[in-house]
Amino acid sequence: MKKLLSVLFLSSGIVLSGCATSSNPNDPYEAYNRQVFTVNMAMDKYALRPITVGYTYVPDPIRGAISNFYTNLRDFVSLGNDILQLDGMNTMQTTMRIALNTTFGLLGLIDVASSLGLPEYKNTFGNTLKRWGWTDSSYFLVPFLGPGTVRDQLGIVPDVYFNPLFWVINDPWISWSIFAVNLLDARSKYLDQDQLLEQTLDPYATVRDLYLQKNGAYKYPTESGDKRNDGTEEIDELIDESSTGANNKSKANNKDDNIDAIIDDENAKIAASATTASK
Repeated sequence: MKKLLSVLFLSSGIVLSGCATSSNPNDPYEAYNRQVFTVNMAMDKYALRPITVGYTYVPDPIRGAISNFYTNLRDFVSLGNDILQLDGMNTMQTTMRIALNTTFGLLGLIDVASSLGLPEYKNTFGNTLKRWGWTDSSYFLVPFLGPGTVRDQLGIVPDVYFNPLFWVINDPWISWSIFAVNLLDARSKYLDQDQLLEQTLDPYATVRDLYLQKNGAYKYPTESGDKRNDGTEEIDELIDESSTGANNKSKANNKDDNIDAIIDDENAKIAASATTASK
């Protein structure tokens, strides 16, 4: 994993220094980003998605336990960043989640904490950098690592070190196997969201704009003066159509869930391509 991240960031850094050619101030590296997006989508279509469909035949209780296990590991990453951000409330909550799920939840196989009113809270080193002053950062794709800004992509490296498995497991084959199962599990949760993204006129712009808006990084208006790209409006319309017959509150919740799912799905499918490429 360390070698892969080093190669990816080195090659992306070279591109970063000479590809700011887009007229879109929200996406100065659009030409490069679109190329990466196209490759990653092809990897997902022909490799990752078919394997993930097969993974869905694993019984639900087993897949649920696997998902809980990885969520517990992810809480360690959040905890490290909570501490670095001097966030006492979230540090305490995440510590309690880890303690409950690791002990009573059998190393995280059972999510005891959520049932006790302690929901998962995701935090990253990208958020830590933002907390301490790096507030503006351009949208930038690194192959296999999913949507993000330059700040968020660089933050992936410290986050790897916050994962306890990084220090416990030294066998690369075991590490990659665990990594692969985690990504298959993450991708499987959003298989039913693929159609929403495929129906948009510009899937790349949709994922980009949803990501930037969700993370508060969409700071400049478009040429038309609107702060939103038509891709996000289009996905909103599709989600609204899928919510027909529900009340307004349910529609709003469904829209938020689907938008988050599309962004998380893109992270899962693009990052998982790293496993396929390594093989």
